[in-house]
Amino acid sequence: MLPTPKESAVPSSGVLAFYNAVPSVVWSGLSLGPLVVFCYQHMARPWLMGLLGLSLLAYAVPRSWFRYWQLSRVPAMYRRLGVPVVNWLAQDGALVHALVRRRYPHYRRLKTRRSVAAVVANSYHMERFHIAALLFFWFVSGYAAVQNQRAWAGVLTVLNIGYNLYPIWLQQYLRLRLAPVAARSMKPTPPS
Repeated sequence: MLPTPKESAVPSSGVLAFYNAVPSVVWSGLSLGPLVVFCYQHMARPWLMGLLGLSLLAYAVPRSWFRYWQLSRVPAMYRRLGVPVVNWLAQDGALVHALVRRRYPHYRRLKTRRSVAAVVANSYHMERFHIAALLFFWFVSGYAAVQNQRAWAGVLTVLNIGYNLYPIWLQQYLRLRLAPVAARSMKPTPPS
């Protein structure tokens, strides 16, 4: 009988990408599907391109401006709004990490200063993406309302809250929770 190979203590980046792709594809499909249908069937192409271009300007916003629209400086406000539930269901969220840890019990996402810094940097990237998407959904919802397509405007507004507003708050919440860890990791270590 051949010995069974030991499982590695840490999942490969491909395994992590797969686990994280599942919630991303599910939520993106559920939210972007109706948006694409509306834009394809009901929106004039010049308006579509113009509003998309305007939304993409969110990528030009400097990171230092993000603090101006932060909902709260304390995690309690985010907890009251149910943001941890979004963290449970999101990519790199609690459910994904629980599933990864079932197979790789020693896996920890935040184990070094570099990993904390990478998560914080990624949170700004994700927030910027969802701000651009929030603006586009908002513009398309407004277009639908002006065109007297109130049902579409309502559906797109609800999807915008779930797909963009809550993920923006999630990134802010994660940074607040990581702030003490990041502050500790920034302190110079005393020489031994």
